[in-house]
Amino acid sequence: MRWIWQQPGWPDFRYDKSALENRELAFRLNSERLAGSFDALPSASREDATVDLMLSEAIKTSAIEGEDLDRESVRSSLLSLITSDTLPANSDQKAAGAASLLVDVRKNWQIALTHDLLGKWQSMAVPERRYTPILRGAYRNDPSPMQIVSGPYGREQIHYEAPPATQVPDEMDRFVDWYNQTGPSGGDKTKNGIARAGIAHLWFEVIHPFDDGNGRVGRAIADHALSQSLGFPTTACLATAIEGDKKTYYMQLEKASRGSLDVGVWLDYFADTIIKAQEIAREEVNFVLAKTRFYEAYGEQMNDRQARMVSRVFAEGRKGFEGGITTRKYEAITKCPNRTASRDLADLVSKGIIKPLPGGGRTTRYELTIVKPIRSGR
Repeated sequence: MRWIWQQPGWPDFRYDKSALENRELAFRLNSERLAGSFDALPSASREDATVDLMLSEAIKTSAIEGEDLDRESVRSSLLSLITSDTLPANSDQKAAGAASLLVDVRKNWQIALTHDLLGKWQSMAVPERRYTPILRGAYRNDPSPMQIVSGPYGREQIHYEAPPATQVPDEMDRFVDWYNQTGPSGGDKTKNGIARAGIAHLWFEVIHPFDDGNGRVGRAIADHALSQSLGFPTTACLATAIEGDKKTYYMQLEKASRGSLDVGVWLDYFADTIIKAQEIAREEVNFVLAKTRFYEAYGEQMNDRQARMVSRVFAEGRKGFEGGITTRKYEAITKCPNRTASRDLADLVSKGIIKPLPGGGRTTRYELTIVKPIRSGR
């Protein structure tokens, strides 16, 4: 069986441009609306929205690879990098690396792709670990096959095999040259945003140039390409959208890597995922707006314990607490006795700050009240 990189004519990818036109237009219009929503936010809320979007992406791009990150550690690293361009002391290495990658891609969206930049991103994606042979910041050089496999030992299923390490330097030279020539300043070689990002992501994953971190760097390249096509950093939550159905993501990558150089099916999937990623970003911005309205309405009516609990709920993001707020959770967050927790929660209900969830059973569960925007009349 031939892999895509073994096909005659590699890497002359083919696709129907007209099949992407509507989604290319939707992507650009959605991006402009999202940028306008950001600009309309107060500066503090704008920073909150940026951090929330990047927090989701950092956690989800690692989750796609089966790696769990501590949410608060990632948030702390993002805030520190955005406000002071430094990482907090004694920060968790994995969280710091994920945050650093997201911030660096956002900061360097205008610059050309280089081997050094890719090596830098991979070093961020793969923190240093003792007693491992994994290369950081350099392309793989192990002569053994680079394979993606699953299944028990002795019955492994090979999903993909990348080009041998001896071919990687030439393959990456060709990829980087193509990427930089097809950007917005490439003249007649310029490719539209979704098509360029989708091909770049697939092509990079096919080469699989690093020992580890290829998925995270590949998604960073897609974000970089989308930002260049827009002329400002994209807010599309690509990794978050992919992680929501990562089984389909891996299936589409595998099908494309085994297929012909006609990548229309892959780009069709990728375009739909980008539009979904923008919907998620819009939900995140709306969440920040709702949080701002909540504090404007109720911020002065809560004691320190109540404020700590509310802050913790908002820190969970737009999906909130799984199972709602309970007396036991309140006790754990605020370190207060049961009687105090019950009194505080009853006070929040009486003020309309929280409301009971229906069907709570023996344990009453609550959710924060959504403060709707005030509509001005004529």
